[in-house]
Amino acid sequence: MKDQNSVGKETPDIKYQRALDLFTESVYKPDSDLRGCAYNQDCFNELMEIREHVINYLSTLKATQMPHNPDESDILENEKLIQTKNNANPLSKWR
Repeated sequence: MKDQNSVGKETPDIKYQRALDLFTESVYKPDSDLRGCAYNQDCFNELMEIREHVINYLSTLKATQMPHNPDESDILENEKLIQTKNNANPLSKWR
């Protein structure tokens, strides 16, 4: 995906969803250097296993962010996520 420049003002939920989509895309994108290192260090299969766990987690995270028909587990998961985000350190260390 190519960068499409600034998108203007959006809600925090939309921004979070966009960031989640970009991160998911980065996990799917093959990294031949990283995979080569894993192969050389004899942990390629483990790397791919961890990748699958992350992909599954990201799918779950995306499904719980904006459920159209939430059930009790969706609501609880969303509350946990909100609490985790509120307790997290600001992203200032990344900027």
